[in-house]
Amino acid sequence: MSVNRAMFTKENKMKPVLGALTIALLGSSLSGCGYIFGDAGYFRDRGSDYQTAAVEPRMTVPPELEHKPLGDMLPVPGVTSPALDEKFTTPRPQPLDAGADGSAFSLQQDGASRWLLAQRAPEEVWPRVRQFLTAYDIPVAHEDASLGEMETAWIAFDLQPDNPLVRRLAPAVGPSRTLDGREQRFRVRIEPGVRATNTEIHVLHMSRSQGGTLESWPESSENVNLERAFLAELETHLSQSSGDDVASLMATRDVPTSANSSLGQDGAGNPVLTLQSEFNRAWASVGAALGRADILVADLNRSAGVYYVDLNQTRTEQESKGFFSGLFGGDEPVEEDSFQRIQVRLTQIGNQVLVTVEESIENAAEAALARDLLKRIRDNLS
Repeated sequence: MSVNRAMFTKENKMKPVLGALTIALLGSSLSGCGYIFGDAGYFRDRGSDYQTAAVEPRMTVPPELEHKPLGDMLPVPGVTSPALDEKFTTPRPQPLDAGADGSAFSLQQDGASRWLLAQRAPEEVWPRVRQFLTAYDIPVAHEDASLGEMETAWIAFDLQPDNPLVRRLAPAVGPSRTLDGREQRFRVRIEPGVRATNTEIHVLHMSRSQGGTLESWPESSENVNLERAFLAELETHLSQSSGDDVASLMATRDVPTSANSSLGQDGAGNPVLTLQSEFNRAWASVGAALGRADILVADLNRSAGVYYVDLNQTRTEQESKGFFSGLFGGDEPVEEDSFQRIQVRLTQIGNQVLVTVEESIENAAEAALARDLLKRIRDNLS
């Protein structure tokens, strides 16, 4: 028993000693860093040495010794012009979504989807695309400006070998597919982009035997190489064409007006805007109306039929913000929860399209807010 008590007492006496020794070792290791990384250490920071550097006289070599001419390794040029006395404004940089070469048109791809992004409004892009088909003698079998769609007639590549566009598209068919006895056609769809001044151009391709009766369009292009080649040719033409002869699509656009739209309520009492139109026409019309109403479209999902709008700022305010203002936090910080990101949803019901306003897919927006937003859309449909 006395032996255990003695050992216990010895351990208790050793604990303060070990603690003090640990602290001493830790302190010495930290202070030792100064000998290695401090101002006088071996691995000191030499980033500010230039501030205390002295100008030394040029090295001289005794005349009796042979030597090569000595020159400055880093010569500093003298001042060749006086300082500018007048102020000037630095031009704003180009948008980040412009092409790498500064072009207003660029090919985009997301998975299996490809499209041509234009830094132009849809009403400016439409006549340019129409002129592209006319320039290459590609007949248009059907076009609908209100839908933003135009369909080419059937083209037999083997019967038009002298057509320059056909000649450049033909290699994209691929070695495993034949041109003889086949005919091709394309559908071009022009729709608003995420920004009001942007446009997306989508191309769909299909083929059939010459003289066949197949008319229904597939969900995706039958030959993605031909689709890609057509988009590339279109991009080249649009980038080189002039905008002087562009006519306004809005003058001929057949959009739903108050005569074929009505603002009411659904069975739950939520405001709803009813358009007597099919979905593609309604989608294009609502997108154009949001732009004319100066409502900022933050994102969109055509497949789901949803425009995501931000009611905290207008489209004009967003476009007027400078690049560096947003990059370096020039604006006042805004809490994420304060953003009013509202969903404008389009739903096809028979021959009608219902436009509703939601906070999320589960919750409808406040009735007063929804009615005001739908009224602004309706008033800008024409």
